[in-house]
Amino acid sequence: MEKRIFISVMILLLISGCLEIPCSHADNTLPLDNEIQNLIDENKKLENDGSNQGDIEEDVNASDLKEDEELTKIAEEEHKTEEDTLIPQGEIEEKEQENTEDLQGNITKDIEAEEKEGTEVIDTEEKNTQKENTEEKEEKESGINQDGTQGEYIVLNTFNTQLPPSINLDLKYDKYNTSYDYLLLLRTNLNIREKPNTKARVLKKGLIYEKLNLAEEVKGQYIEKYNSDRWYKVFWKNNDKIQYGYVFAPLGTQRKFQFKKMEEAINKLKNEVDNTNTAYISNYKDRNGRAPLYDGAMVDKYGVKRYQAAPAYVEPNSNSEFRYISDGSLITILDKNNKYYKIRTLQFEGEYWIPKKYVSFWNSIKELTKAVVIDRKNQNQGVFEYRDGKWNLISYVFATTGAKAKYKEETALGYYMAIEKKKRFLYLHDETREIDGYAPYATRFNGGAYIHGVPVAFQIVEDKRVDPGLKEYLYTIGTTPRSHKCVRNYTSHAKFIYDWIEIGKSAVIVIE
Repeated sequence: MEKRIFISVMILLLISGCLEIPCSHADNTLPLDNEIQNLIDENKKLENDGSNQGDIEEDVNASDLKEDEELTKIAEEEHKTEEDTLIPQGEIEEKEQENTEDLQGNITKDIEAEEKEGTEVIDTEEKNTQKENTEEKEEKESGINQDGTQGEYIVLNTFNTQLPPSINLDLKYDKYNTSYDYLLLLRTNLNIREKPNTKARVLKKGLIYEKLNLAEEVKGQYIEKYNSDRWYKVFWKNNDKIQYGYVFAPLGTQRKFQFKKMEEAINKLKNEVDNTNTAYISNYKDRNGRAPLYDGAMVDKYGVKRYQAAPAYVEPNSNSEFRYISDGSLITILDKNNKYYKIRTLQFEGEYWIPKKYVSFWNSIKELTKAVVIDRKNQNQGVFEYRDGKWNLISYVFATTGAKAKYKEETALGYYMAIEKKKRFLYLHDETREIDGYAPYATRFNGGAYIHGVPVAFQIVEDKRVDPGLKEYLYTIGTTPRSHKCVRNYTSHAKFIYDWIEIGKSAVIVIE
């Protein structure tokens, strides 16, 4: 009876995201195979010992996994995955370099011809002018130039994201095709046309959440239903060739890697950490005490939840006005008295007083050398390492963040400590509240929020839970917010971060 009351209270509190409850509260109705039972027993032992390793996640991805897996199967069968369609950034840059060299070569040849032939150049120019006039007429009729640029259609925007020169590219992980600029399709059976109008020939049918390389935004046919004349020029891998086409803009969303904003965030944090005395908020599962209610509510006016947070007071007393600051948030220590630390944080402006029991210096960052920056808006992330006085981009991949929905919570913006690593953690099903599976290679940074690999749902075989083994890939990674607060990665990339990240030298930053 007490067990059921506890679970009901937890649900009413809406502790969503990848948020934990102790193993001892899990209601397991099915027999378990030895390996899974051993894992659960190990978690129980750790929980009883007071270790923060011994936890089962309440909600992870159970309700969405089936849909994700079905979409993945369709994408693989129809050859719509990143590996099938996306041209990797390295190949794009190589092609651009080849085009530049060809252009420079042609200019050199023209100059040499002019010097050699003298007055014959005039005749050549006249012939070229006649040829250009003919080509211009053909291009205007077709609407597309031979080099893929617009003829009669107006180019409104060109997408050509560059890595800032102050960041060195030194990739240590590049398993999946990724482009700096890409278009995410928002509809299944979407027409990708030869020209930016609905009468043009359909070159390809797109699948929802398919990613295509993005080149330009153009003004094309106006469609009254959408009150828009905007189209995207896209390109994709078609066997060994690059094919160009057009997607009506309201049916897709433009995405990019915001490297400049990522760099600004890591430099801002590095300057703060390296030149001040920093710590972080520690109230995982309210283990250091439940924060007071905010005007009788469990969420402050900024949308920060009471659970797994600390009160940040304007004055050093508990009767002062306050706001919540979440577990894992990095803070700078400015002053202290017997009960409080005076702090500031990059999360928000102002100086506040926090009770000492919520502030941890354990493994706190003295010098920031590693950072993972998660872009909530674009559903991607960059991984950076500081070496020889310079930031190095060592991986950039697609990622899935938390959704704002029942049982779910958005991945919160901010600057966080990389707090701990777990090779895997168990999680409960959204509705049944029973152990449903596990998430591998997890790095915790905020409350129950982790960067982790593809969740694995246990299979039921002869009334026993069976581990089907690790899953590497989901087609939906990097599409729309779908998780319960955690940041979902390809499993191999989650392992890459798990092996690479160093507690006490690393941070996780969430931007948009």
